[in-house]
Amino acid sequence: MDPDREFLRTLKILFVEDDATTRKLLRTFLERRLGEVVDAADGAEGLARFEVERPQLVLTDIQMPVMDGLSMAAQIRLRGEAVPIIVATAFEEVAYLKRSIDLGVDRYVTKPIDGAQLEAALLAVARRLRAEASLEREHQRQLQELRSRRLEALGLLAGGMAHDFNNLLQSISSSVGLAVSLAPAGSKLHQLLRIAEESANQASTLGRHLMLLAGTRPPLARAPIAPIVERALRGAVGASAVRLQLRLAGELPEIEVHGSLLERAFGEIARNARDAMPEGGALVVTGGVRLLREGEVPPLAAGRYVELAFQDEGRGIAPELLPKIFDPYFSTKERGAVRGLGLGLALCLAIVHQHRGQVTAESPPSAGAIFRVFLPIDAGAHEG
Repeated sequence: MDPDREFLRTLKILFVEDDATTRKLLRTFLERRLGEVVDAADGAEGLARFEVERPQLVLTDIQMPVMDGLSMAAQIRLRGEAVPIIVATAFEEVAYLKRSIDLGVDRYVTKPIDGAQLEAALLAVARRLRAEASLEREHQRQLQELRSRRLEALGLLAGGMAHDFNNLLQSISSSVGLAVSLAPAGSKLHQLLRIAEESANQASTLGRHLMLLAGTRPPLARAPIAPIVERALRGAVGASAVRLQLRLAGELPEIEVHGSLLERAFGEIARNARDAMPEGGALVVTGGVRLLREGEVPPLAAGRYVELAFQDEGRGIAPELLPKIFDPYFSTKERGAVRGLGLGLALCLAIVHQHRGQVTAESPPSAGAIFRVFLPIDAGAHEG
């Protein structure tokens, strides 16, 4: 099959047309060629449906009541959306054509619409989107490869340091603990020793983090994933102003997990969302089964995965920061005791990698941040 036609069948289109008969006929034409068709009767309705449905392309008439097609296109562009737009109209005045060009309209087809002409426009758009998707996959593959190399290098360093670090820390902690018990309660010396003891406990936590980053694969056992997600979310959000919305699809299959480690990984994502919404907001967590194609989520192999999506209502992540957020010791928060060490998302990624899975992050315009966790369902699944 033609790859452009096949790719077209994966896309969702928003089709806006005020004439009911034309809308019905063209909807049938589109449904035979695209994956999903969402229609609207005017530009205002089309814009509202665009916000909800998030289509990959738009086909619109120009002359319509309430809001015309080019005004709708202008509003879409004002939102920073680069979705391809095809306009269809019986009017061929230069003013319409110029305005279409200024708005970055991709294709222009005339009415009455010729099926071959419309199909050619759709395929041209599909070809462009397919090329962009291929470039984006390659970019993501390179980023994941670079990130994996960084984690591997850090893991080698951490593994070499952690054993000696923990041995030295054990001696320090034991001595400080003994000194605390011997110092007079309430004395200045007792207070200073308690501060030292708390610092030693924090250093012990860092030691455990280093061991996790060392990348040793833990023993896994098949278990349901939903209870792990729920415990992690409740523990991370706690009494904050964040509203949890948990939407797991039916009975998620059992997968191979190390429960406490995965709980830690999910908790890090939830805490990140909580910190992004200091005044409160919703954290929506959805989960279901997804069949991945080869190369769809580098470096995962094709197969069945549990996909968990964590979406918050925070300010989102700047595009230039997205490639760095999983780097160890990288943080956008101000330095201080509350900020921590900037290891949270790096630990999350390391733990999910130990489960032969992957974590991705995105930040759509005006939609907060979305973290997606993919965990293999089939035993023996491996990275591509």
